[in-house]
Amino acid sequence: MTTYSAFIARVKEVAILGSMGGALRWDRETYMPRKGAAHRGEQLAALSGMIHEAMTSLQMGEWIDALRGADGLSPDEAVNVREVAREYDRQKKIPTALVQELSRVTSRAHEAWLHARKNDDFPGFAPHLERIVALKIAVAEHIGYADDPYDALLDGFEPGLTADAVREMFAPLQSQTVELLHAIVGSTVQPDESLLRRPLSPKKQREFAVQVAADFGFDFDAGRLDISAHPFCAGSHPSDVRMTTRYNEQEPMSALFGVFHETGHGLYEQGLDPDHAYTPCAEAVSLGVHESQSRMWENIIGRSRAFWIGYLPKLKSLYGGALDDVSLDAFHFAINGVKPSLIRVEADELTYNLHILLRFELEVELLNRRLAVTDLPEAWNDRMRRYLTVEPPTDADGVLQDIHWSGGALGYFPTYTLGNLFAAQFAAKMRSDLPDMDAQIAAGRFGDVLDWLRRNIHRQGMRYTSAELVERVAGEPPNGDYLAVYLRDKLAPLYRL
Repeated sequence: MTTYSAFIARVKEVAILGSMGGALRWDRETYMPRKGAAHRGEQLAALSGMIHEAMTSLQMGEWIDALRGADGLSPDEAVNVREVAREYDRQKKIPTALVQELSRVTSRAHEAWLHARKNDDFPGFAPHLERIVALKIAVAEHIGYADDPYDALLDGFEPGLTADAVREMFAPLQSQTVELLHAIVGSTVQPDESLLRRPLSPKKQREFAVQVAADFGFDFDAGRLDISAHPFCAGSHPSDVRMTTRYNEQEPMSALFGVFHETGHGLYEQGLDPDHAYTPCAEAVSLGVHESQSRMWENIIGRSRAFWIGYLPKLKSLYGGALDDVSLDAFHFAINGVKPSLIRVEADELTYNLHILLRFELEVELLNRRLAVTDLPEAWNDRMRRYLTVEPPTDADGVLQDIHWSGGALGYFPTYTLGNLFAAQFAAKMRSDLPDMDAQIAAGRFGDVLDWLRRNIHRQGMRYTSAELVERVAGEPPNGDYLAVYLRDKLAPLYRL
């Protein structure tokens, strides 16, 4: 056996162990009995320890040293060595005991978060979050950073991105968002959002959502849709992709667009190359690129007028006449309405990035010990007032609304805005390559769109960094102007600006 074949065999073993952890976490979010939380925490801690030890073993280090820059590797083999080496260098710095403790603590924190959110009890969750923040600070210190501990954690989700780069990215977005938001709020033309709150049973919501996901191209023989407290998508292999949503009979659009969003993630996971399964060549390049796929299907396609030409009649049929008085134009305006709101996952496209800015700033302050966890609700509400002119009436609708911190995912949130940027840039190039894209969408044909995404993004795995991938696909480096143009081109006509 060659050095590379022995190395890649171990890489695949580690990836399979990781997929087992993913299955345990999915079960925890969906069907696991609540009393099983502590036991699940021990399972995940043991598994995390096994994965970390295998990934950082002396043998793995020797293989990587022998293969770094070695002659005779194919391009794909070189990619696998490069990416595994990058992760090895990162993980080698973190003690196995710390990895296990973090897994154990976050598993228990998840159950505490579920209870706290349901009962509006932030003080009950605060001790768990304090422990998570302390452990993540320890992780950052072990990994090391030049300027900000946040950089060490952010790099795990979006390699190469720093807190300073996020600030530079947010500054123009924030000013452009506020400028357009003021114009919209001052417009005499406003959508009738009440038509989106006409009740629809969860059963019918699911029927419509599953139909659309399948039409988009999601293979339900290789995936499924279930219910969880917070929607998510988990893929362990192109043949096994799990999506979840949550249903509210009085707010049916929340579940529908939530499924559109998770289907974007699911299509990416199902589109990874199975011939390279369990290796970096069949892994998503970054969370930002992953998010670009969910925003593509949820917003750029799912909120387009072209999409609802074909699907509004189908939705009306499920309503049994209760939506028959709603015109296409009125519905399209309503689903693209702009209004500062409390909940991130239900925010409109324009104000969404302000929700991300808020979370990013709070995370940086927590990790730099400038903000205590006990002061988090007050800081959250203050920024909601300043950025979005609304204030949560409860912590359940405020600081407790997201699942991410209970899972230790500090450093994750900026990738959402990066996904919006990438999606707008990818969409501009796609429209250039597919000049009849809107006509195809209106006819309910998504094959060419999915093929374009498969070829240009999904099948590329981790062969390129996210910035390299954007430039390779779109012909220029990441550029936030595309998002600004996309939003103005969509919203200005609706609000007659």
